[in-house]
Amino acid sequence: MNRKLMISAVLLCCVAWLGTAFAQAPSDEPPPSRSAQTGAVLALLQAPHPKVEARHLQRIGPDVNTILVEFATSTTAEPPVRLRAMAWLQHFPTPQTRAVLLDILRARDARVTEKRICLRALSAAFGVEVLPVVREHLESRNPLVREAAALALGDIDDLRVREILMDHVDREKDATVRDAVMASLQRIEERETARARPSPAAPTNRGR
Repeated sequence: MNRKLMISAVLLCCVAWLGTAFAQAPSDEPPPSRSAQTGAVLALLQAPHPKVEARHLQRIGPDVNTILVEFATSTTAEPPVRLRAMAWLQHFPTPQTRAVLLDILRARDARVTEKRICLRALSAAFGVEVLPVVREHLESRNPLVREAAALALGDIDDLRVREILMDHVDREKDATVRDAVMASLQRIEERETARARPSPAAPTNRGR
């Protein structure tokens, strides 16, 4: 194992230990320090391809949402760290998160990659609340942004989404964007099929 992989493994072990310790701490214990939380979040952000769920982040401490915002808006953080922080904000559907993601998305100097990440994070975190914003970017001049908007619409569980996508696919010239539209329509179909499927009957106690 080379040195880089060894360091990454140690960082991940430390984060796992911190998360377990924080989760098991008695309720009357003070929360972990801000610096400890920042270190744990940064270790995850810098780890190679970490699989992180909301529960992993929430176990670190109460300031994780704000810490992610700071990394996402930092002018000194490395680009991969900033982008990953933006993406993980989807796990914190708070007013602060929404405002930050919208600010990044609408910034004049926002890069295409940032817009793509923010669109997916917004749709995952806020659903129908951001439908107008996501729909607006389906008309972007950049096909990569349109593709992200099409995929983000598939995250939103609302009856209007199907019509929006169906209307767009007929006039979309980019094949990649059309594929994204069709993928979202397929996801909508799967959701509706699952919703219509009758739930299993509850077992009954019959006399023997």
